[in-house]
Amino acid sequence: MMNDSHTVDEKRLIDYLMGRCDEQQARRLRRRLGTDAALRRRHDALVNTFAALRRLPDADPPDDLVERTLTRIARRRQTDALVARHEKRPAPIRAIFTLRELGALAAAAVLIAAVTIPSIIEADRVADAKRCKAQMGDLARAIQASALDHNGALPAAPFDARKAEPDRLRWLPNGDDAVFSNSAALFQLVRNYGVSPARFQCPAVGGGSFVVRAGMSDFPAAEYVSYSYQHSVGAHRLNQNDPRLAGVAEHMAILADGTPLFDGGRFLPERLDARAGDNHDGRGQNVLYLDMHAEWTERPDAGVDADNIYLAGQIRNYTGTESPTSPQDTFLLPTYTPSR
Repeated sequence: MMNDSHTVDEKRLIDYLMGRCDEQQARRLRRRLGTDAALRRRHDALVNTFAALRRLPDADPPDDLVERTLTRIARRRQTDALVARHEKRPAPIRAIFTLRELGALAAAAVLIAAVTIPSIIEADRVADAKRCKAQMGDLARAIQASALDHNGALPAAPFDARKAEPDRLRWLPNGDDAVFSNSAALFQLVRNYGVSPARFQCPAVGGGSFVVRAGMSDFPAAEYVSYSYQHSVGAHRLNQNDPRLAGVAEHMAILADGTPLFDGGRFLPERLDARAGDNHDGRGQNVLYLDMHAEWTERPDAGVDADNIYLAGQIRNYTGTESPTSPQDTFLLPTYTPSR
């Protein structure tokens, strides 16, 4: 049913088309027709109606018009009475679909689901990988800003030399030894360069949120950071100006989707030959390089000279004190290790 505003508009349009409104009303209506698409459609419909009416031939009514009209009314009343009597009879209940037809519909629904659901899931995976790569671009800009402020040095995890030798800093828990968190390096981007904590959560994994408070030096829990960062505790701090990295910056990986080798502060030897990290269901990982470009790789051997970015050289057993075996060796640590 047409609402009141539509009824008023219809009347105004009819007056306008029949020349019964004053000039001020006509100007307002013309302005509305220039901006209101719905009003313009009603205007066009009325124009077409008037045009059709003008095409009708002019003719005098027949002499028996009244008699014929009364006859039609009487016949319509008789028809309505017959229909009313028929509607009072109970109609037989008939099945809308046979069992065979219902079975065919169910089979079609299953077939459609089998075809479309995998496509939707795959599209979501591709979209997550693209968003993940875009986030790495945001992190790259902050890392580059930090490097410019520190003579080319990339963010590194702070440490207390009184607790451990710089080259023997433990990044996995082991008894009562001090543990240094590699993710503290990335947290500097939150504190000093305004990077949102949400940027450290891969879109394919997600995670919670937390409030950055005064005095915080690291992410409060592993769920808040899902990327792995180059070993950066102690003396191991990458520098873009290091001559040993000249010419390999586009292959020197510094950050990627989370390492599959460590979880909950434990080394998982059964994952040594994992084809990829877990963020994207083992299908591959996004990798950020020293020249600050990011790209998708299907295998972990994506570093300099096909270096496995999750291993320290060819080491296959980890206690938590290992470090890169050369300046060009990418060794991505679990980005969160609770400090003690």
